[in-house]
Amino acid sequence: MRIAISGTSCQGKSTLVKDFLEQWPSYTTPEKTYRDIIAENNLEHSSKTNKETQRKILDFQIEEQQKYRNGDNVLFDRCPLDNLVYSMWACEQEGNDIDEEFVSSCLPLVRESFRNLDIIFFVPITKAAPIGIVEDGVRDTGQKIIEEIDYIFKAVHRDHEHNPKTNIFVVDDKPAIIEVFGGRRERIEIIKLYIDAEGDALQPGNLIDEDTLQDMEKMNDLWDDIDPEEGSVLKKEVEKYKEKHKRLNT
Repeated sequence: MRIAISGTSCQGKSTLVKDFLEQWPSYTTPEKTYRDIIAENNLEHSSKTNKETQRKILDFQIEEQQKYRNGDNVLFDRCPLDNLVYSMWACEQEGNDIDEEFVSSCLPLVRESFRNLDIIFFVPITKAAPIGIVEDGVRDTGQKIIEEIDYIFKAVHRDHEHNPKTNIFVVDDKPAIIEVFGGRRERIEIIKLYIDAEGDALQPGNLIDEDTLQDMEKMNDLWDDIDPEEGSVLKKEVEKYKEKHKRLNT
């Protein structure tokens, strides 16, 4: 499958990419990332981003995705969804050249790019197992900016789940967006609800094993720390698997 890890800064996305590749070694990840585009072109970025930066990164991300076909096992560190969210955030800020016209011009490209993804694992801000902020010279570490961008991600996620007239996604050809949260182990256990040991999508009705069921039970303590608007879909998914397991073993 073609999978991306998305979310605001400083939420452990790069760590999740590493953990994912260790769990599913059949997957590869492109050597070159958006960080290289920023460095190679000496671009302003993050809170200082501008049209040039956003468009160069978007073009790069789309070109990278187009190198892979349906059936390839590839994991992307961010994708055009992230680019769109950052442009939407920048559009509301003073002191840069990004405006609504620019965002609107990028939207069709982003929407079309989603056809080349199967799943986006979204890492939201939660109180559960918070990730420490580490400066890497690229990411924004200002808490206010991080939270504002997370809010836009969550709004886009709700649009994906609940808006049949969305103009961000192609309704009948869009990737799943699935939240992952908690510590490093919990995030991988959540992903296991959707991906089998070989790295393929779990089909509806597949029976999870006893070890995974026990790990899901241990996650119960996390639910109180999850944004109720964001956590409900995944919680229902976990309860569905547990109920199915119970029925098949009685």
